[in-house]
Amino acid sequence: MDEEEFGLAAYREIQAELGQWGEESPVPASTPRRRYSPGRFSPRDDGDVDSPATTTTTTPASYGSRGDNGDDGEDATEEEEGGFSSPSSNLGAGSRRAGPAGVQTPKPPRGLAATEEADKYDFAESAERLIGDGIDSYRPYHDALLAYLRSKKRASEVGGTARCGDVSMMSIDGDDLATEAEAALEDAEMRFLSSLSSVCLSRGQRIQGSPSEGGDVWGEASDDEGNFWDLLSALRAAGGLPSLFYVVDGEEVPDLTLSNDPAAMVAGAPADVLEACLGGDGERCATSSLPLRRLMAALGWIEACHCRRFEKMLQSDYEGNDDPILPPPRRRTMWPGTLAALKRRGGPSSSLVFHPDAPLRSAFGGGRRSSSPVDVSSFLAPEDEVDDARLLRACFMLFQAGRTEEATRLVDDCGQPWRAAAWTGGEPLSADGVGNPTRWLWKGNCRKVARKMLQIANADASSMADGAGRRGLYPSLAYEAAIMSLLSDDVDAALRNPVFRTWEDGVHAILRSELGIIEDDVLRSHNGARVEAFKAGGGHFPYAGTEINGPEGDDAPRGNDGDLGATLQMLEASPVERVREGGGDPFRNGMTSFLVGQNAPREYMEECAALSLEAENDDEACFLRFVTHLILYVDAVLPEFCSQLALPAGMDAAADGVYSLRDLLILKYVAYLSSRRDLWPHVALYTSLLSQNDVLDTYSSFLIHVHDERERQMTLRQARDLFPEGMDIRILRNVVRGMVMCDEAAWAREAGEEAAPAGVAPADARMMRSVLWLCHHPEHAPDALVCTNMLLRRFLLSADASNRDLRAPKVFMEKILPKDLVDAAVERCRGEEDEAVAGPISLALAQNLKAEFLSIESYLRAHTKYVQFLDAISKTSPCHQSNGSGGARNGPESDIADRMERNAFRQKKAGLCKIVVELATRASNALSEVLTFGGGWLVDVNSNTMTDEEGDSEEAGARSEELAAIRSAYVPWAVSMLREVSDNTAVWLEQVAHDTLVQFGEASEDMLMTLFESFGETYRSSDDCPAADLLTSSRAAPGYWHKKALSLASVVANDGNSLHETFDATQMEGFLKSMAEHAYKLNRCSNARTFFVH
Repeated sequence: MDEEEFGLAAYREIQAELGQWGEESPVPASTPRRRYSPGRFSPRDDGDVDSPATTTTTTPASYGSRGDNGDDGEDATEEEEGGFSSPSSNLGAGSRRAGPAGVQTPKPPRGLAATEEADKYDFAESAERLIGDGIDSYRPYHDALLAYLRSKKRASEVGGTARCGDVSMMSIDGDDLATEAEAALEDAEMRFLSSLSSVCLSRGQRIQGSPSEGGDVWGEASDDEGNFWDLLSALRAAGGLPSLFYVVDGEEVPDLTLSNDPAAMVAGAPADVLEACLGGDGERCATSSLPLRRLMAALGWIEACHCRRFEKMLQSDYEGNDDPILPPPRRRTMWPGTLAALKRRGGPSSSLVFHPDAPLRSAFGGGRRSSSPVDVSSFLAPEDEVDDARLLRACFMLFQAGRTEEATRLVDDCGQPWRAAAWTGGEPLSADGVGNPTRWLWKGNCRKVARKMLQIANADASSMADGAGRRGLYPSLAYEAAIMSLLSDDVDAALRNPVFRTWEDGVHAILRSELGIIEDDVLRSHNGARVEAFKAGGGHFPYAGTEINGPEGDDAPRGNDGDLGATLQMLEASPVERVREGGGDPFRNGMTSFLVGQNAPREYMEECAALSLEAENDDEACFLRFVTHLILYVDAVLPEFCSQLALPAGMDAAADGVYSLRDLLILKYVAYLSSRRDLWPHVALYTSLLSQNDVLDTYSSFLIHVHDERERQMTLRQARDLFPEGMDIRILRNVVRGMVMCDEAAWAREAGEEAAPAGVAPADARMMRSVLWLCHHPEHAPDALVCTNMLLRRFLLSADASNRDLRAPKVFMEKILPKDLVDAAVERCRGEEDEAVAGPISLALAQNLKAEFLSIESYLRAHTKYVQFLDAISKTSPCHQSNGSGGARNGPESDIADRMERNAFRQKKAGLCKIVVELATRASNALSEVLTFGGGWLVDVNSNTMTDEEGDSEEAGARSEELAAIRSAYVPWAVSMLREVSDNTAVWLEQVAHDTLVQFGEASEDMLMTLFESFGETYRSSDDCPAADLLTSSRAAPGYWHKKALSLASVVANDGNSLHETFDATQMEGFLKSMAEHAYKLNRCSNARTFFVH
């Protein structure tokens, strides 16, 4: 182990003994009292989390809705692909270790541990990628908010039960239950704030020093945000909401009062009096004033900030660091390099100058110039000066972190125990004699020493000229002066010392000084009461230290009676720019605002919200996220106050339809989440916080752009979990209708959208797939049927009259829609009717929709067979040449050859006829089914049984008009197709007969009759059927098809089919002419004398 590694190990040994790594070390009575720090808690461990390709996630359960079965929402575990998984709201408990102070560790709420434990948010489960603006910098916020809302919902329900007196089945009374619910609400708030703080601080630690561009900037901003949330947590813990939102409603500012009167505690020891008046370490005294509790909370919070900063520096790579935080292990004795130099120099007086004040004496006596990196005049050897500077810098940081014991132990371990003794003189005298009876004298001397050291250190301008506060290491005297100024509550000396380089440094100095001055006032009052008691008794000084009552008048440091606003104004006196102006940072400005209270928080939130709402750059999204969650928290705990926050200037709430700043921020935040596909799992939660109308509009607009099936399932599941019951179907109705009625010209392929099926326009494919939104849950089936028919009607109406291939509706029915959709919709409506549950769609309407669907389905099926027939008849020739053997033959041999030739010819004709006749029969039957559809094709057979609301709705009126338009366009076309099939088939068969007559003459009649007979078995009543019947009953005879075409007249004329009303005058005239032609052709083809004439 080299020297640097040994130094780090040695320091950690010190920490382990002092219990700073999680174990709470026992504090003996003689141990100096630590300052009260209500904001000091242990954070969760952010741990290392594996990132598997497939992550098992948990569906966010409802904090105010139901699951699929109507019960209270429960977590349903499903596997989601990485990147689009459902956000987890019930993360498992990860490994934890204690860490730097300042972040509250969530604890199970009292009385609700059994149900609440599963809701505890553990940011350790967040994925590792927390750099910049990645998905995982949004998910922890989402999960923390979800857990908070669920806990708040559950606690509110318990409190409501208690208020209603519904405790007959419980063993505890209503008052206890209400108290328990109130405690659970408070715990939920604390866990929410501490979770956000932990998330930000963890992210900041990961980001800083990362190779990504701007990593340090992002990391610092994340740390500042974490400190902000930690401050809110500390203030909330100190005195509840009145402490966090300090006199924000214009109340009178309370005076700082003590828990007890020190003048009435003459017999008590100073340490005990101080404890009784200011409250014990780690406890909140209910009788102390709110300003005092807030001051203590603020000091504990800023110490926690410095503690995290120190831990971060300590945990950085020690080996190879240009500026390590700890001195090397050679510093096990005091100033080894200087001692060795003095010994080499020799002389009888050399050992006399080696004492703690030697550097100061050397400075006054004009000692030699040091060649140390800090470049100061010093008595010490260069390496000793650097070591001392690093040692005292580490101790200074420990004092800022409130870890006094570690600072004293560190200098003792480094061979300077006298420093530890000098730094512990501020502890008041206790009843058992521990402490400093001359505390006033010690504190005054510390103040003088601090100013003198600062004067010496500032004497060399080259060493201390650093107005920006960005230097790495200052002279050791500067750090020692800083420590002395903290111990003596000397703010002026502290702020003039450039060692205080940051805004946090300045805040800690003035808050520590403010509390120290209050402690001095308490002890001065107690000591004065003792003196008065002594004078009244005529005795001597019975108490040690009573003869010294501390500085008064101009010599005494001046405080602000706990007024944090006046206290923070002292930062303006600092010569260091970062200390003086660092509070202008948005997050530090927020910290200042909440510390000051009164109107400051309101003005801060309004200003930040205005900046976020006006920003058009996505780079501001992180700040929008912060402001949104801040306003959401304020609205959750102080809804009336939040509703009074002013909108940005120039924005009219009534005109814009928005009535609160909260809603504006949520809408903008949801819009940003919706713009990034990787953040889609977070949209539902924030949308659920809007009003129902805004939920309907906002989530509908979002879902229109979700096309991937897994993402659809995830977003729909979240809607069912988080939104009020029934809201999911209302949203889906909007979504599907919006997509079905979209403008095709504006189509552009979006993320997650599959390519369109072959032959289908991309816009049509999107409309088809939109109906699948309604195919995930049985209760949505009736609405799916409504939208299916709506889309089918659109396809039919938009088909080009000159080129009606109907490709889109056919693909929609055959490849997109679930096969059992229609039956499922009707059965769903029937079940609701049987259960006397009024559903959105009545059974009568569902049956009407089913008839409509089946009508269109039959038409599309018939059209497909019609197209197949046309394709076959165009590719099948009715004529072919006989394969005669040729040559002259005589006698029986010739007769046999002729018969064989005729049979072969006839068989080939039969094969060709079978192809055409079968396809013609299928097309004809399908088209006939359309024309004779029960009740009329696309006729509302059940329209009279629908409810008044269904029949009178605007959508119902549009549907009736569309059905009428489709019938007017497609019924005449269906009649025309059927007539065309019959006519084309008859013409083709006539060509078959003509070809046979041409090649075989008189023998052709027998050949054709045999051919007709092979197709006429199903039509003959007996074997002795006359030949004339075959001319109209055989499917291979042209007369059969002319007769079939002529039968259309009776079909069209039948009022039960409601066909003739769809024809206009021109169409009807054309139809009647065609019927006359078929009558003529039938007469010719049914007469053997005219049919078999060549």
